[in-house]
Amino acid sequence: MSVLLFGHPLLGIGLLTVFTIRLVMLKDPQILVMTMIIGVVFGIVVAANAHNGDTPYERKDCHETVKAYPDMISANGGNCHFIAKSGLSGRKVIYFARFKSLAQKKLIMGSNRPLAMTLSGEMKAMMPATNVNQFDMRAYYHHQKIYEAFSGKEIIASRPYSQLTLTDRIHEIRSRFNHYCQALPKTLRTYALGLISGTRQSDFFDQMSGVKQLGLLHIFSISGMHVYYFLSILDRALTMLGFSGRLKGTVKLVCLGGYFIFSGGSPGLLRAVLMAGLAISSRMVGIPLSQLATLSLTLIMNLFMLPEALFLMGVQLSYGLALGLIATSRMTYFRQTVLLNLLSLPILLFHLYQWHLLSLAVNLLVLPLFGRLIFPLVIGGLLVGVVSHPLVLLIDACLHEFNHLLNVVGALPGMVTFGKPALVVVWALLFLTFIMIVHHGGRRMRLVPWVVLVTYGLTFIWIHFPLNGEVTMFDIGQGDSFLIRTPLNRSVTLIDTGGKVVFDQQPWQRGIKTYQASRLSINYLKSIGISKIDTICVSHQDADHCGDLPAFLTEMQVGRLVIPLGMDKNPSFMKRIEMRAKTTSVISVSDRNVVSGLPLTIYHPYEPGKGENHDSEVLGGRFGGLSWLFTGDLDRQGEMDTLGRHPGLKTDVIKVGHHGSRTASDPQFISQIHPKIALISAGRNNRYNHPNQETLVTLKKAHVAVWNTQDSGMVRYMYRQNSGHFEPVLDRNEGKMQ
Repeated sequence: MSVLLFGHPLLGIGLLTVFTIRLVMLKDPQILVMTMIIGVVFGIVVAANAHNGDTPYERKDCHETVKAYPDMISANGGNCHFIAKSGLSGRKVIYFARFKSLAQKKLIMGSNRPLAMTLSGEMKAMMPATNVNQFDMRAYYHHQKIYEAFSGKEIIASRPYSQLTLTDRIHEIRSRFNHYCQALPKTLRTYALGLISGTRQSDFFDQMSGVKQLGLLHIFSISGMHVYYFLSILDRALTMLGFSGRLKGTVKLVCLGGYFIFSGGSPGLLRAVLMAGLAISSRMVGIPLSQLATLSLTLIMNLFMLPEALFLMGVQLSYGLALGLIATSRMTYFRQTVLLNLLSLPILLFHLYQWHLLSLAVNLLVLPLFGRLIFPLVIGGLLVGVVSHPLVLLIDACLHEFNHLLNVVGALPGMVTFGKPALVVVWALLFLTFIMIVHHGGRRMRLVPWVVLVTYGLTFIWIHFPLNGEVTMFDIGQGDSFLIRTPLNRSVTLIDTGGKVVFDQQPWQRGIKTYQASRLSINYLKSIGISKIDTICVSHQDADHCGDLPAFLTEMQVGRLVIPLGMDKNPSFMKRIEMRAKTTSVISVSDRNVVSGLPLTIYHPYEPGKGENHDSEVLGGRFGGLSWLFTGDLDRQGEMDTLGRHPGLKTDVIKVGHHGSRTASDPQFISQIHPKIALISAGRNNRYNHPNQETLVTLKKAHVAVWNTQDSGMVRYMYRQNSGHFEPVLDRNEGKMQ
């Protein structure tokens, strides 16, 4: 029902139909009546939640004081964010804020007690994803009943609470634990925070690259395995203290609730805690429940609490693997691990788009090692950290070598960029894999593994060799980034990468550098099965055009960089690409050059420069029956010079120069090239007021339809042979006349 109401309607109807047929075939009136009652109640609860989310609370220029827990505040440089209950909307809100000073940051992040934080800013509904397959923050938080975001200008004041509730005290303990871990050696600190309190520092993925590459993040996402260890340790302690029977069970239930809060209270952890709590409660009251019945009741409770929880990857993996563990409980460890990896693979590919060939082997080796060695080492390091510095260093050295080995293995060849399979394919693969698990060894099921293999193969081919091509304008905010992909992926070209312009900041405000391309354009490329870019054309040196270039050079295979003539002599730009692979060539071009294999013609520059706006590459090509022109940040003088050297230049689609600034798009230039469609890539509410009204008037007078990322988000032109159509993410209008 959740799939029907919040996800894919046709898939939801299909699953509901199968479920109904199953109920009828049982021929049990009691089960049928009970199911109908639960279904009606669930529908009412879901409808109430949906109505609540449809009316977000929005308010500009507001001040608000909220209770913030320091252990739940994520800080990076001068920025931070956290979730708290708003007094204005009466529900949870995600708050984004900036520290006023380094002293304020140290005061807030060094506190253990809950803080009354006063912020100024704007409360508004979250923006949906504006690029295809971009991480959708609005959907992610909506699934957790969080509907608004508070964009804070600054944290005005903060003070600790004096009177604390039980929940407050648990958060205080977690804060003290996290601060204690800060004094530990680096690797031990990372493992202790990740495995015990569920805290990830801002540099977590830099240190744990192997864990990410090899698909071991589930180990650091506190779930069933961690709950099992916690309850095992607690059970032994209570037995040693003489606790037994219901008293022992009651203490375990109370501690389990506290552990849920202490470990961050993630939706994925909720499944493990509810299931463990049900198992303990059933034993206390003398009503034995099978593991399958316990999991089913847990799912029902979870859906009532968070109806959209199953749309989160962590929750999907949690329930899928829990069901798989029950079904494979009598199998050998090797067979069980193989089948569980196969069960999780469709979910991982749907969300992450890639999989390492060594993941299965590493899981086989690492999972038992974690339980028998890594967990005990981390706990031992925490216990002796107070009294024995040499022993702590020894433990940290062991963990460091283990982590280094994972990083080395994760860096080995074998990462397969599969792409995003269709949802129907994911369900089919999950169903077939579960059939393999339940009916393993059956003669009639011998064809199932081959059907699974063929399904993966055909899906891979369909994603990697598409019949259509595309010209795509990414919505990367204030900047430019365009993809040109020809049919069957014969050629993949990127024009600019986008990037964030960083203004003057003090060292403490900078934090860990991140690239938005990783979650926007690179994420999209991986979702359509692309791991190699033949050519990246860099129009010029500005950060909003090539600031994210290092992310592409690090995360993808890049054949060559095509840059304006003379920019290879610019030390600032060359330093930006010094980490490029030896196989990535750098080609400096003018309009006299023809680059072999590049599906674009170079019209500018015609003389060497430093890579400034007036040196911008101007590129043109024909795709899907339309001619295209990309002008970077070329100014008006450069536009007229280009026409002087190429007097017959015409185009159907123009990428408007300099994000629609008045310094570009000379009326005479627009009139002579005679475009029908204009593309403008500019950030929402940008400080430059791009696009300029004068430019929009010029385009309107020339009867040019405009696609603007501010209104339409990412815009794709999907084509086959000589015909195609535009696909915006945020609206469905075929361009807008300005």
